[in-house]
Amino acid sequence: MTISISKQDAKRIAIRAQGLACERPDKQITLSEVQASIRAMGLLQIDSVNVCVRSHYMPLFSRLGIYDQDLLDQLAYKEKAVFETWAHAACYVPVEDHRLFRQRMNASKPPKHVTEIIKDRPGYMDSVLDQVTERGLLTASELDDAGKRSGPWWGYTIGKIAAEWHFQTGALSIADRKNFARYYDLTERVIPAEHLNSSSTTTEEAHREMMLLAVTAHGVGTAEDFGNYYHLKNAQAKAHLSELVQTGDIQSVLVEGWDTPAYAPLQIESTEPTDARAILTPFDPLVWNRDRIDRIFDFFYRIEIYVPQPLRQYGYYVYPFVLGEELVARVDLKAERNKGVLSVKGAFAEEGQDHEYVAANLADELKLMADWLGLKQVATGRKGNLIPALRTALKR
Repeated sequence: MTISISKQDAKRIAIRAQGLACERPDKQITLSEVQASIRAMGLLQIDSVNVCVRSHYMPLFSRLGIYDQDLLDQLAYKEKAVFETWAHAACYVPVEDHRLFRQRMNASKPPKHVTEIIKDRPGYMDSVLDQVTERGLLTASELDDAGKRSGPWWGYTIGKIAAEWHFQTGALSIADRKNFARYYDLTERVIPAEHLNSSSTTTEEAHREMMLLAVTAHGVGTAEDFGNYYHLKNAQAKAHLSELVQTGDIQSVLVEGWDTPAYAPLQIESTEPTDARAILTPFDPLVWNRDRIDRIFDFFYRIEIYVPQPLRQYGYYVYPFVLGEELVARVDLKAERNKGVLSVKGAFAEEGQDHEYVAANLADELKLMADWLGLKQVATGRKGNLIPALRTALKR
C-alpha cells in the first residue's frame, strides 16, 4: 500500500528526521548527546575548509547549540565510537556500522596512481604498512621515502597516495588528527575488537542496511537521495529499497509534486509544524544533496568556492538558514579571528520571505554562533537584500 503526503509534510518530515526540529538542550552538552546526534544523522561529512569552522563541527552546533568541539574529536580518536571512512564522501560514521563498509573496502580496485607506484616502486606499498606497524601513528609526511608533492592527484606525495590506498582498503585507519593532518595506524589498533571482529555482512546485506539507515535519516526521499547518502548506484538503491518495502521495513509514498517514487519509514514521526531554526553548513546532511533540497524546499543552492569571485552570486562559503519548515535565507560568513568578529559578508532572503522576521531569528542564531566560536561580535557587510533588516536586528 502506498500512502500520499503533501509537499509541506515532506518538508516537516525531512527536517524532523535530521534532528533539527528538536528544542536545543539548555545545558552543557555531553559526549553521549553528540554521539546520539551523529547516530541520528547516520554520518557526518568531513571537510577541511575553515572559513568559519571546519564543516564537520557545524551540524552538531545546528542541532545541539553551543557545545565543546573537542567532544567530537574525543568521540572519534579517544572513545573510538565513530570512525573515518568513505561513505557519501569522507565521513565520520558510528563504529557499529564498520561491518557495513568492510566489503566495500575489500572490493576496492587500485586506481592508476596506485598501480604506477606498485609497478615503479616494488615493495613500497608493503613498506608503508611495515613502518606503521613498527612505529605506530604516522602522518604521510613522516613515512620514509615519502617523496615530494607532484603530479595531478591533489599534489600528493607517493607516501600519501600509499597511505590513502591502505586506508581505502581497510588495512590502515585514521587514529588521530592534529591541525587536520591524518595520523594513520593499523586498523586493528583503531577499531575496537568487538566491531572489527563482528559478523561480516555480504555486500548485498550491507547495501540493504545502508538504505534502511538512509531512509531513517532522511524521513522521506527517492532512491537517488538514499543512494547518494552512502554512494550507491541508483540501480542498487532501487533494488534494495524494493526489497525493504516487500519485507515490510519501509513504505512507498507519493509526494505531492514529485514525479519520482519515494519511500519513508513505516512509522512517520510527525507531520506537525516544526520550530526549526539553524544555520547549516553547505555539507549538512539536510542540504548537501542539492537536487534534493531543490525538490523539497524549492531552494536552488550551489557552493561557489570554485567560482571566480566576480561570477559569484552569493559568496565564497554560504550557509543556508532553516526557519520553521523552510529554507528562508542564505548567509556568506567568515570568522575574522584576529578581530574577534563573525563577519556576515552577505545575507540574502528567499523570495516572498518577511525580511524583518527572518532577520530577527537569523540575528539570534548568528550571535549564538559567534559565542560558540569565541568571537565577540557579529558584523555585517553590504551585499544582499537581507542586510538592512539584519543590521537593524543585530543592534537590538
